[in-house]
Order: sequence, then C-alpha cells, then structure tokens
Amino acid sequence: MQDGSNSVRNLVIGMLLVAAPFALAFFLTRNNPNSEVLLIIAVFCAGLALVFAMASGLQQVGGIALRLSGRSSRDIMIVGLAVLAVLTPWTIEIALGHLPRAFGWTNPLAWVVFVGLLLSVMHSARPYHGIALAVTGAALVAWVGWAAWMVTTPGLSTLKFTFTPVDLISTGWYAALIGWVITVDAFASRRAREPERAPAREAWLLALVPGEGLVRLGFGGRGRIWMAAAILAVAFIGISAINDSEFAYWAQFNTMPPDRGRLDVVIAAGALALVLLGSWIDTWRTLRRRAMMGDWLARVTARSRGGSGQA
Repeated sequence: MQDGSNSVRNLVIGMLLVAAPFALAFFLTRNNPNSEVLLIIAVFCAGLALVFAMASGLQQVGGIALRLSGRSSRDIMIVGLAVLAVLTPWTIEIALGHLPRAFGWTNPLAWVVFVGLLLSVMHSARPYHGIALAVTGAALVAWVGWAAWMVTTPGLSTLKFTFTPVDLISTGWYAALIGWVITVDAFASRRAREPERAPAREAWLLALVPGEGLVRLGFGGRGRIWMAAAILAVAFIGISAINDSEFAYWAQFNTMPPDRGRLDVVIAAGALALVLLGSWIDTWRTLRRRAMMGDWLARVTARSRGGSGQA
C-alpha cells in the first residue's frame, strides 16, 4: 500500500514538473498567437496530476472509512444502493397520461425495500436475513405488478402508444433490484459455506433468482453464469424501455412519441424466462444427482456394515 502511494505521489510530482516549464514558456511568449499550445499542454499535465491526486486521496479515505466501520465493501455498497433507491424516482412522468414522477421516499414499497436491505447487512438480524430478502423481493415484484396494472388503466390505455410495464419503472427500482441481487448472492454464498447439507426447499426458494439455488448447493460458478445471463436479459429489457426525456419532449407538442413495435421488450422478456427455466432445470438435475448419490452411499454403507457383521 505504501509503495502504491509513493508511486502515485511521484507520478503527480512528475506531471507537475512537466507542466511547470510549459506554463512558464507560455507566460514568456503569451503575445505569440501560437503560445496557446503551450498553455494547453500545461493545463493538461496539471489536470492529469490533479486527477491522480484526487483518486489516490479518495482511495485512502475509502480505506480508512472501511476500517473504521468494520464493514465489507459489499455491505457498504448495499447500504448505498438502499439509500439511492429511496432518494431517486421509481416511476417516470407521463404528462399526457396524468402519471406523476414518484420518488422513493413517497413510495411505501421503496421503504420496505430500504428496511429489508438494511436488515440483510446487520449481523444482529442474521436469523431474519432470509425473511428480509423474501419480503424485499416481494416488494420489487409488487412494483412491477403495479406498473403492469397502470398500463391497463384508462389514463394510459387510451393514449395512442403501446406501453409496457418497463416504460414506467425508473432509476430507484433498478437500484433496489441491484442491491437485492447482490444481497441474495451473498446470503446464498454464506449458507453454502455452512457444514450442514442444503435443504432442497431452501435451494428451490433461492432458485427463484436465476442461479442462486445452485450457489446455495455449492456450485457457485454455474450459478453465477445463469445469473449473468439473467442480468444481460434484464439489461436488454431496460434498454428497450422508452425513457422519460422522450415522453417529456413529445409532451411539449401535446402528443405521444411515435408508436413502435415493442417486439424487443417481448424478446428480452422471453429470454429472461428461458434463463429462469434453464436455471430451474439445472437446479433440479443437481438436486436429483445429489439424491441419487446419497442413496448410493447409503447402500454402500449398508453393505459394508453387513459384511463387517458377518465377519
């Protein structure tokens, strides 16, 4: 750590030493129209030195904060995402549909997610981590259900535009989703390291999140491949959504954006469903293989004991 700090310090000093002669040359020749090139080089070097210095300082401050808090960087990230979920909007504004922008602090489900994520990083609440994650996940699903219901209401369904639920969901929900997925993965990984055999019921409950049932069973690599595929599908769904700036732009002309086919959203949602199905099949095969292996070991043990008794 000390060697890294010294390297950054030497780099900053070196960039300032490079910038100094160019700055001096500019002041000496500032009446020359071409002297601006010298100023640009000096400002560039000085700015680069400032960026490296700020990055180094933030790294050291962050390290000190982590040591003082006694928390892992993952826990701090989850808390940050929980706070972000409360402070940012959960829905966009569609003026012609009379749908206002709703921030997290005005949404009861956002507060449920906030409390659930905070409980999931508290050591004193470890016996309730599973319940907190289940309630948080239910709140996230409930918000998607609310958005699906909203697109069928007269305020939006009568507009000449093909809405999908993802069009209404904004930044706060995505921040909460990211925090929840990170927390579920941490919970499954921690449970997988425990010596007790993973109950099939718990593996199936975690399998509601693609790949996490496999992580609970100790197959972290395979489980996170399914998780990565699901994240990619959700990212495509989010990219396919119509953003609020487009709705706001066309609202100035008292009209909706040009209607378009939403096949991209349907394809991305179908891909997510296929990933979830594939994850479930993989989890079922893993549990079945484990059961078969357990039966085989039981028979071998019984035969071994029978042979020992006859001897």
